Amino acid sequence: MTTIDGDLDGTPDGIINLYDQYNAIPGVVPISPSDGAWFDPKYRFAIDDATGNLFLWDLKDASESIDTYRFQLIDPSSSCANNVRIELDVVLGPFEGNPLPPAGANDANITVCQAILKDFDLFQVFESQPSPHKNGVWQYIGNLGDDSNFKGLTPDGKFDAEIPYVPFGDLIEFDVFEFTYTVSGITPCSGSKVSRFKVEVIRDVLSGEASTFDICESDVLSGLWDVDINLRDDRFLVNEDEEGTWSTSGDATGQISNPLDSTINLKEVFDYLKANNPKYGCAEFKYKYTVEARSTLTDCPDKESEIIFRFYETIKPFEQETPLDICLDGNQPNTINLYDEITFTTENGIVYNYPENDTCVSWSFVSGPSDLRSITSPHLMDITNVTRADAGEYVFRYNVSASCNSCPDGGTSTCLSRSTLVTVNLNATLYAGEDTLGLEFCETDTAITGPLDLFTLLTANGIDNPIYKGTRGSWVDGTTGKVITNPITLPEINNQQTFDFLYSTTSPNGCFDRASLSFTVYEAYQSGVGSNIDVCTNNTSFNLFDVLTGNPNTTGTWSGPNGYATTDYNVIFDPSTFDEGQYTYTVPDNSLCVGNQASIIVTLFQSPNPGSDMLASVCKSDLQIDLTNYLDSNADSGGVFIDSDNTNLLSGNNLDVSQLSAGTYNFQYEIQGNASCNLATSQISITVEEVNPPLASNQIFCASDGATVSNLTASNGVSFNWYEDESTTTVLPFSTVLIDDKDYFVSAVDANGCESSRVAITVSLLTVNHPDCDTCLKDGVSVNNDGENDVFDLCNLPVTFPNFEINIYNRYGTLVFKGNKNTSLFKGESNVSLTLGKVLPSGVYFYVFDPKDRKTEPIQGNFYLSR
Repeated sequence: MTTIDGDLDGTPDGIINLYDQYNAIPGVVPISPSDGAWFDPKYRFAIDDATGNLFLWDLKDASESIDTYRFQLIDPSSSCANNVRIELDVVLGPFEGNPLPPAGANDANITVCQAILKDFDLFQVFESQPSPHKNGVWQYIGNLGDDSNFKGLTPDGKFDAEIPYVPFGDLIEFDVFEFTYTVSGITPCSGSKVSRFKVEVIRDVLSGEASTFDICESDVLSGLWDVDINLRDDRFLVNEDEEGTWSTSGDATGQISNPLDSTINLKEVFDYLKANNPKYGCAEFKYKYTVEARSTLTDCPDKESEIIFRFYETIKPFEQETPLDICLDGNQPNTINLYDEITFTTENGIVYNYPENDTCVSWSFVSGPSDLRSITSPHLMDITNVTRADAGEYVFRYNVSASCNSCPDGGTSTCLSRSTLVTVNLNATLYAGEDTLGLEFCETDTAITGPLDLFTLLTANGIDNPIYKGTRGSWVDGTTGKVITNPITLPEINNQQTFDFLYSTTSPNGCFDRASLSFTVYEAYQSGVGSNIDVCTNNTSFNLFDVLTGNPNTTGTWSGPNGYATTDYNVIFDPSTFDEGQYTYTVPDNSLCVGNQASIIVTLFQSPNPGSDMLASVCKSDLQIDLTNYLDSNADSGGVFIDSDNTNLLSGNNLDVSQLSAGTYNFQYEIQGNASCNLATSQISITVEEVNPPLASNQIFCASDGATVSNLTASNGVSFNWYEDESTTTVLPFSTVLIDDKDYFVSAVDANGCESSRVAITVSLLTVNHPDCDTCLKDGVSVNNDGENDVFDLCNLPVTFPNFEINIYNRYGTLVFKGNKNTSLFKGESNVSLTLGKVLPSGVYFYVFDPKDRKTEPIQGNFYLSR
């Protein structure tokens, strides 16, 4: 089985083919996969149904009978029972396995640690491919050492042994055990096969079982641990091999001087701790004992054990040095942090305090009227809503458990806890009443006339009554800060006055109480006495308030005709804009004081309106102007004009501006109204503007330019007007096309629109073919819709010659296009009757442009049409 090479690659694989094996039997009819598939219900994992390959190495046992491995050829189309055409028995000879190669001085096939030896499976001694058959027999032969080291062998090959410990003996403690494994065979294969092998077992070292000690600082200080101890004592380390060593690398205390030193002094360790970490809480010191493995040839590891000493800091003393006194005067804090009342031990500048929210800290209520602490934060005392009824002594207990000093990686302190009492005294005050604010009185109210007892205005809460009025109370003026004597007399009120007072009391234990008193007294306002007055509309303005007699207050407002109203006492009465009628002055209610009214009746006489002063600019070319046209549109008629600048050119309303030089001239318009009114006047300022004539000369254009009036030029003016003759008033539009050999007249216009006298010029148009004029007719047309030369462009010629006519001929002289101002430009298509709409071919074409103006000769030429 171990030499079979099924795929003939030179490496044994234990694969045989059942088709080939059957066909090799003498006298049988050869078969192939088409005759059926091999099947064995017990070993389907070892056979490939598709090829008939049998993997012998997957069969775990040697044959024990002829039919141990029986395979059937199944042909579904066969008439045989159960479709079985052939049965083939394969006898598998015994395979005892290949032990691992021997190694080491003892020629052991495998070396194992005693720690993993329990029920060691001896099949691990063999190579895995192929593995030995499982139906063999194990036998223990003997060992190198004491027979008692062998502990047993089970029928299924599980082996156990134990190597004894010899202190300071041969450090390589081992034994070698020898076994055989026999696998039997049947005919026609060979008989039994035997494997012989050795197992070397190495003893594991033991570093022992280490202890952990929790030590209270108080025990150390009492001298309990001030003695040398040997870490090898069973109290600290038990069941360890004696050949181990102690680690010095992690010992900062210097207690371990060398690997064999196991003596330490915990008092010295503690002293080292306090010197380097005074507030240590909990500190661990670990001492590691290591025993090296007996052999480096195996996986037997070194062993380590760690003795741990935990020092727990004593809970340091703390106390409340002085009870806390709180006055219930309304200014007390909302909460009291009881934790802040505790004084903790301080040593060498280090405070040994314990957090108020730590789980190792607890608070409890000892005595008092009630427990006022917060449920969620027991160290906080809530006195937000306390009253005089809550006054008294409150005592609480603060307890710190030893668990406050704990090590991060475990350990529970068994040291003593510590507690103290915290006392809070809530002291009542002498009741001063409640803050009484916002009281209002009219100055005529009998409640405040005469001597005023301030206690009559101060309110109480109905709980802490009565208000204390003894010698431990005093009144203070809130404005001046001076102590006053109650009752008081109020001063004369002007408009309104607010009075602020503070009443305070001091209890024998020094607690203050206070109440604020604030009230406002309002003046009873007076409106004065009214009257009737006559006013002309052109009189100067005056203040109606000044017309009132008596002693009016300035706190009122006015109302008058047509919804007139003010927001204060001032009315600057302007006769030119105000309406006549009744104007009423009303002083308001002053809080509790009722107001009153007084009226002034105004009779208004209308003054004539000369209008506003006016400014106007006129052109000297306007000749005569009527000054009434320059009056304000609101001016009354019937007045007269006064020649203020003595131009002597004013006749009634008419002014001759043609005789005036450029400049500004002033005139006054006067109109008299009712006799009770003043003369009304307004000023008119007339500015006369004169424009210099323009500078212009004869101008020449090419007929092909299509020049218009917009192309004419002149200077010496802001803008220019062009006329057809010297006297017409119609300005030529800029779009007017210029005519050859025609006179045009131009005037300058200034920024104000004034116009100068006119200057004449003559326009000349050069012929189309004049040498000084560029021809605009192209010599080519490319009809390709690229936006360039797609048509035969006539430039501005249709503008200059609106009656034009153009004819286009082909090279044979045939007319192919006829156009005028009403037809589209030539774009390579015929528009004459015989060839209408025809697309013309590329080539040379001839044109004749006739201006039809009766004096310009027709223009002829040719162009090339391309596509």
